[in-house]
Amino acid sequence: MKFRFTGTETDRELLRIFKAVAVGDLLIFLLTLPIYGFSSRVVLGLLLGTAAMSANILLLAYSVVHSVDRGSEKRGKRYLFSFYLLRFSIMGAALAAGFIFPCFDSVCTFIPLLFPKTLYTLMGVKDHLAFKKSEWGKKHNK
Repeated sequence: MKFRFTGTETDRELLRIFKAVAVGDLLIFLLTLPIYGFSSRVVLGLLLGTAAMSANILLLAYSVVHSVDRGSEKRGKRYLFSFYLLRFSIMGAALAAGFIFPCFDSVCTFIPLLFPKTLYTLMGVKDHLAFKKSEWGKKHNK
């Protein structure tokens, strides 16, 4: 089964982010076990935060890829701004639900919303180090 959302190379990056987020969620869950024990609040909070983060990332990818099809720069900017409002409304609603409803752990709802920037930065560092290592190997294997 192949992941296909935008039909571009963006899909590969989205899949890469979602794999890293799954690992991040698992790590957060394992780190909270000694503190909370096995708690459905933690699991539901992580699921809610991850769903909001996933919706944010997917809507961002979709809006960026399709904004160029709007015909003019002004219409493209309006299109991107409308998706911006939608994305932040979704994240705000998820955060509000995480803080209001007792079935969600509020911290575990918030943490996945930080994943994209953190994980994408770490993946960039990893890619850079791998590139440097391959460049070093080319220089010294001559």
